[in-house]
Amino acid sequence: MKGGPVFSRAHGNEMWVLLLEKAYAKLHGNYYTLRGGYASEGMTDLTGNPTECYDFEDPIAASMIEKGTFFDMMLGYDKKGYMLSASTPGEDLWTENGGAQQDGGLVMGHAYSIITVVKTKEGV
Repeated sequence: MKGGPVFSRAHGNEMWVLLLEKAYAKLHGNYYTLRGGYASEGMTDLTGNPTECYDFEDPIAASMIEKGTFFDMMLGYDKKGYMLSASTPGEDLWTENGGAQQDGGLVMGHAYSIITVVKTKEGV
């Protein structure tokens, strides 16, 4: 059996990622409990800052998307330096076992970091 990290990986000598994950796992009982949940809850736990969560099926969020105000809000949040994430609907049956993918290659029920929000000549 080869040794090494099971979950997070460090680049070079960056041990802080592994130590932070271990502390977070201990806080929640074990590593297994970190396999699911909402990204917004993790962001609040790690930063102490409040979060907002929008469900695209919610009529208010759907209206914002249709009007284009949701994208403008995301653009503003990105410019302010907020941490942003998005998740896909469904259940991630643990991607290490080959989770089901939606169109475009996104894994169902999986959270993704939003690195940047930009408006291009073609739109959003």
